[in-house]
Amino acid sequence: MKILVTNDDGFENPGIWALVNAIKELGDVTVVAPADNQSGIGTAISFRRSVKVVKALSRVDGVDCYSVSGTPADSVILGIESIMSDGVDAVVSGINPGFNTSRNLFISGTMGAAIQASAKGVKTCAFSMDHDDDIDDQSVGKIITAISGELMDSATPQGALFNVNFPSLSTEAIQGAEGAVPAPSEFKSFLEPQSDGGYEIFSGLKLVIDGLPLTPGTDVEVLTRNRVAVSALDGPTLTHQPNDPTLLRMIDAANRVIG
Repeated sequence: MKILVTNDDGFENPGIWALVNAIKELGDVTVVAPADNQSGIGTAISFRRSVKVVKALSRVDGVDCYSVSGTPADSVILGIESIMSDGVDAVVSGINPGFNTSRNLFISGTMGAAIQASAKGVKTCAFSMDHDDDIDDQSVGKIITAISGELMDSATPQGALFNVNFPSLSTEAIQGAEGAVPAPSEFKSFLEPQSDGGYEIFSGLKLVIDGLPLTPGTDVEVLTRNRVAVSALDGPTLTHQPNDPTLLRMIDAANRVIG
């Protein structure tokens, strides 16, 4: 099993190496990730400019690492078509420090990498957690291993797309895992004037910022109950697939680990 690992925070971010450690026993792992932070860039690829690939220092023995001077989607394309041209069986993206729920799926570089992998017919999963939590938490690592094991299973079709968010670990232990549909929400944008005359743009989910009622079974609501939110998405449309067989296996595997 040949596994490409990527992220949107750059190959030096601790989250990607926590992910590598969680899945390294599942197959032959190669890291192909942006040279620097590419958060919020979604599925963008680098049109009309040269994207360079450099062999980089790996933090895990036996795992090759490549730095890409482009986006997460660029990293997936170069990983599949050049660096690992002898074949990629699965792509795993993350661990992202910060939730990727609701409409954030459309701007997340972590999800953008997974969406690009799915578009190329490779099964894929993205992992995200609260930015205040310990990225090396052992319980999170075991759950990632369990879920990724189901992703790698031969019964999971190529092109399958999954998104996993972990609840905050600061309040109580993880209470379980369940399927979750992306929550309906608008974006709220904030502009911060900069000294050069421009603006820095910030955005967030309206339902979280305004404290609106949460629809049961949505990813944001599931996280409030300290449960892992697992979403199966249709690659071409990003619609939730609640009865996806792999989704159900992932939930069962996670709940066995959680106990």
